[in-house]
Amino acid sequence: MTVLERLTEPTGESRGLGFTARTMEVFEQRGILGRIGEFEKSNVGHFGGLPMDFDILDGARFGGKTLPQSHTEAMLAGWAADVGVDFRRGYELIGLTEDNDGVTAEVNGPNGLERLRADYLVGCDGGRSTVRKAAGFDFPGTAATMEMFLADFRGAETKPRMTGETVPAAW
Repeated sequence: MTVLERLTEPTGESRGLGFTARTMEVFEQRGILGRIGEFEKSNVGHFGGLPMDFDILDGARFGGKTLPQSHTEAMLAGWAADVGVDFRRGYELIGLTEDNDGVTAEVNGPNGLERLRADYLVGCDGGRSTVRKAAGFDFPGTAATMEMFLADFRGAETKPRMTGETVPAAW
């Protein structure tokens, strides 16, 4: 398996500070949850910014928090390397063609234009997916009505709206 990443190196930004209960289940099913190390579990979450308390549900699994996305990405990169994934940074998809035998991806990489051949191509590149657009898949739905922001900071404390607890800056 080959994974292409447009970025030449990890951003180090905390675009996420944990993961959902379902993500924990998936990590556990694959035997990689222990690779994360110690982290805090939380019964509080949100859906579109609306607070949710999962403690009221019998058998609810909680999400993980206080984990910068960069930590989770590093764990996943290590796991991918351990299972033999060919992870290539600095590659951007610029086109694709499909035939009865598979797909050819045209990518701009560190050595210029390349064509890579595979049985299939999976797009995991977000809501503005280049892969989806190049393959001609529509993304029906409505535009978001709310945006949420996340900031990295040091030397300050904040009170999250959802819990009211004081949280010291960890990064």
